[in-house]
Amino acid sequence: MTYSHPEVSSVGRTGAAAKEQYGEVQIFTYDLTGNDKNQIVKTAGAVELVRAADGPLVGLHVGGDRVGELVGEAQLIYNRRPISCTPTRTEALGEAHLALASKPPHVHG
Repeated sequence: MTYSHPEVSSVGRTGAAAKEQYGEVQIFTYDLTGNDKNQIVKTAGAVELVRAADGPLVGLHVGGDRVGELVGEAQLIYNRRPISCTPTRTEALGEAHLALASKPPHVHG
């Protein structure tokens, strides 16, 4: 996650790195202006998916205002296990689970 304006998040390989490793790849870009939430808050951006030809997802990249909200799900799709990026609102879910297990990383109030 790069905290900038607009925000940028990447998980896995870029298209170029995937081509080097896998040869043929498929790259799909989804324009976030088609998303209802983005229309409501009037923001733009894109999601780029990179997959090995007829194979697994090898990269997921997002850019735009407020895309930090997507990084938690992006890493879950890519890694298939939860890893909370910080600071994001997504990490609150991981912290809540750790607190429930009596292992809170941050305690406030």
